[in-house]
Amino acid sequence: MNGDPQQGSVTLAALVAVLLLGLTALLTWQRRMDVSLKMIQDQARYMTAFHQAESALSWGLCQCWRGTREQCRQPPGEGFRACLQAGTASGSWLLRGESAVVPGLPAPVCLYRLVVGRPLAETGRAGAESGLVPVVDAEAPCHMLAPLPGGWLDYPPARRAQGVDRRGEVR
Repeated sequence: MNGDPQQGSVTLAALVAVLLLGLTALLTWQRRMDVSLKMIQDQARYMTAFHQAESALSWGLCQCWRGTREQCRQPPGEGFRACLQAGTASGSWLLRGESAVVPGLPAPVCLYRLVVGRPLAETGRAGAESGLVPVVDAEAPCHMLAPLPGGWLDYPPARRAQGVDRRGEVR
C-alpha cells in the first residue's frame, strides 16, 4: 500500500475556491440589494411628501382666501399646508403647497402654482380683471382661486433674489 497523502487535495482546494467565489458573489449581491432598498425607501419618502404637497395645492384651490399679502392655512389633522402669496405680476398670486416634514427628508417638499382669484359671488368668470388685490382688512371679501394654465412651478419664481428661501418664506 503506497498511500499518497496528496491525493484529493486538489479537488478539495477547487471546492473551497468555488465556495469562496460563490460567497463573494452573494455578498456583492447583498450589498447591491441593500443599496437598492435604501434608494426605494428614499423614493417612497419623497413620493409621500410630493403627494402631500399636491394635496395641499388641491385643498388650497378649494378654500376661500381673503387676499392678504401672505396667508397660510392647514386643514385640521393634516401635516400639509397651503400658503397664498402676492405674485410678481399684478393680479396673479402664488399658491404654495407644502408637505409635512417626512422623516428621512431634509425639508418639506413645496410645489407652486400661479393662480388668480375671483370673488365668491362671481360665477363662471375668472380673469385678471377679477383677480385678488392685496388687502390688509380681515373683513375683505372672500375669493376663490382659479389656476392659470401652465402655471405649475417647482420653485418660487424670481423670489430668490429678493431674499426669499426655497419654501417661499422671507429670510
